[in-house]
Amino acid sequence: MFQQHEYYDWNALIGEHSRQRVCQSIKRGIDEGNWFENSPKYQTNWNVFGSPQEDFVNLKMSFIWSAFAFLGKEVQIKNIQSWSYMTSLKAAEDRDTLWHNHNHDVTTTTVSGVYYLHLPDDVKDLESAGTELAPGGVVNTMDGPKGVDPYFAPWRTGQWMIFPGRIYHRPGILQSHENRFIIAADMEF
Repeated sequence: MFQQHEYYDWNALIGEHSRQRVCQSIKRGIDEGNWFENSPKYQTNWNVFGSPQEDFVNLKMSFIWSAFAFLGKEVQIKNIQSWSYMTSLKAAEDRDTLWHNHNHDVTTTTVSGVYYLHLPDDVKDLESAGTELAPGGVVNTMDGPKGVDPYFAPWRTGQWMIFPGRIYHRPGILQSHENRFIIAADMEF
């Protein structure tokens, strides 16, 4: 049985200047209209790990290492997908519609990750700014999640938060009109 989630700190490899460059690249892509219309607003529609830029290569390799560390072993990778998500109170959506998981193919197992790229300076509650996880699943009713109580995995800038792809999750609570940036990734094996 997997643990619920674990953090892996990559600040020594991916510093503030690198994170700023990645945010600029993502913002430029979103400004050009490169985001999904049928997903949460401002979720990129390109594989951000596919960029040859060193910053993105480091993010990809740090994700793979973090996923292996979470699993406690190296596994045969079937596929890796990645995207970014830019959010703020200006473009806030109903959080109840954002619950999802990433285990869509029953023939594979998925490890998911959220890399905490940038949080605006005016955000004060790091506990609820990260990712909300619902290990017991959710029921889409007015009553909200059912089963194991949802909990927040706090925001930790420069760290991957890794968890099983089968766990339902959604972005943390938005607290700023400035943009919050994350990188999300799945590794199927």
